[in-house]
Amino acid sequence: MLDETEVKPMSYKVYASIIGEFNKLTSYSRKAENELRKKFADIPSATLGSIISSLVQRAMKQCYRKSPIISSRYYEFYEEITKVEHGDDVMLRLADSQGISPALYIRSLLQNVYTTSMVKKCLKDSTLIKDKDLAYQVFLGMMNDNQYSPYADIIKQSIGLEYELRLERELKLLNITFSDENILRSRGYDKTPDFKLDVPIAVDGFVVNWIESKALFGDMETHLGYLKDQLICYWNRFGPGLVIYWFGYLETLNNTPEVNNMFILRTKFPEKANITQYKIEL
Repeated sequence: MLDETEVKPMSYKVYASIIGEFNKLTSYSRKAENELRKKFADIPSATLGSIISSLVQRAMKQCYRKSPIISSRYYEFYEEITKVEHGDDVMLRLADSQGISPALYIRSLLQNVYTTSMVKKCLKDSTLIKDKDLAYQVFLGMMNDNQYSPYADIIKQSIGLEYELRLERELKLLNITFSDENILRSRGYDKTPDFKLDVPIAVDGFVVNWIESKALFGDMETHLGYLKDQLICYWNRFGPGLVIYWFGYLETLNNTPEVNNMFILRTKFPEKANITQYKIEL
């Protein structure tokens, strides 16, 4: 069930306070994230979850490294600790000791045991691991990682698709015809917005030729990444458009030069009263 509550742009002060509390975390497990959520209970769950997800990913880019030596060391740590104890939080404590998420610790550890292709399978199905104790610890570790486990990936993909379908429904309710990504790609476009409108509309007086759905929170780093990789390309090819950050965005984005020139930002599909449709009289 999608949250129908409209999310407002977030002040930088509030965003900075979230970052400050996040930087105090000593764990990247589900439990640590839940503790952070309690401190910001007034912020919509989806918004805070998206912010945490981005912050965890950036932190992992800084501290997570791949190498056979590291994989071997992680496995040795696991063997040493399981000689004396078999608690349910073994993988969590090992991950915390290395400052990485449980799923990333497990992925590296398993690379000391299996081939890369087999590791991917074991992450999705721990019953494939022959060592039953290790299989159990892998399962628990994965279930306690909201960001890097296969289950988390599936959830994020599903949420993104659900909000695209929500946007498609809104367009159809207003009889706004469009071409989706599949149609645009069949026409030879390599980079495409979610929906290219067949006939432009105006939202609060701003002409919109295309709409992009983002089921996440738009902070500055995330937005600049999309601007470079997608949004400038859409503007060059199709003209001005609309970007919907369903879980909110940093209010300072409204002061960037591209916003209200190349495209506008919203946190939901505009109300009918704010939309002007161009109808062709026959």
